Amino acid sequence: MGSSQQTGENGESQAAEFLLYKGFEVLHRNWRTGHLEIDIIAKDGNRIIFIEVKSRYDKSGNMHPEDMVNAGKQKKLILAAQRYLRKFPHDGPLRFDVISIVLTSFSRHLYYHPDAFFPLGD
Repeated sequence: MGSSQQTGENGESQAAEFLLYKGFEVLHRNWRTGHLEIDIIAKDGNRIIFIEVKSRYDKSGNMHPEDMVNAGKQKKLILAAQRYLRKFPHDGPLRFDVISIVLTSFSRHLYYHPDAFFPLGD
């Protein structure tokens, strides 16, 4: 298998293809603001969706990449989304989703988690 960066890039491409297949419009990939990044920003109808993609190669069959989107990662995604919305204002609904991709020697499994977390006020 390739490097973890290659695995991540391949996973993001697969996730974008999946979203297009589902009828979403992919607005941005790897959108950056300072040191923050959002893997995919998509639109479904009037809803803007901020999507974190986690891809991992798993030899054991027990991996759940979505578990890596912990509270700290969520906080960074929310901050990046706030900056995105300052640059690209949007009055409609928003959502934070996670797509996890688990690769094994024999297969690839994509798991889609809409509404994976919700931004809460401090």
